[in-house]
Amino acid sequence: MKRITYSGGSIVTGNAITEALLEYTTTVADAENSVTVDITVLEENGETSVHTLLLSPASQFDVADVGGMTAAEEALRFPVPEMPQVGISGGVETTGDARRTADDINDILREIDEGLGQ
Repeated sequence: MKRITYSGGSIVTGNAITEALLEYTTTVADAENSVTVDITVLEENGETSVHTLLLSPASQFDVADVGGMTAAEEALRFPVPEMPQVGISGGVETTGDARRTADDINDILREIDEGLGQ
């Protein structure tokens, strides 16, 4: 288990969630985006609840180990959330129009590049 301290306080959550959150926050910062994620946290009364965190390029966390739970129990109580996609993503078009779409994109990019020199 890990205690994550941030500007507004601290939360306790599972190791896997913490690892995923730290990695994902780096992706958010690199994309210069902000996004919210829901994670399961351990409350002071021993129950778990879901908290929504706002992640941005300015997010700063301090992480410390917290004991008290086996790895198996932790995995059951703190499932790793699916993180929303950040930034631009590409796909592979499989239709017959793929070549035309690629040519259109290349034309647009060429026009942008030529316009930047003016």
